[in-house]
Amino acid sequence: MAWLLKAHPLIEKDIKKLSKTDKEHLRGLILRIKENPNRFKPLTGSAGCFRIRFSGLRLVYAIKGETIWLIIVDKRKKVYKEMAKRIKRL
Repeated sequence: MAWLLKAHPLIEKDIKKLSKTDKEHLRGLILRIKENPNRFKPLTGSAGCFRIRFSGLRLVYAIKGETIWLIIVDKRKKVYKEMAKRIKRL
């Protein structure tokens, strides 16, 4: 299946805050998500949402039909509250 990858408008701000190493790591993770988005850990209570842990950060994405939405990448402390707000705007 060919997945369409889209990003929440605010994730660009999240990515700008990352170090160069974390950006490269994130790029690799996004490629792995496109190959098989269901391989990572699903979020409890958020149907269709998944998370990946890396470098003390979380990347949260959602699957809606044939589209993968990158929602947020940030530290754990902030990511889940902000994720709930951003999902409402998809």
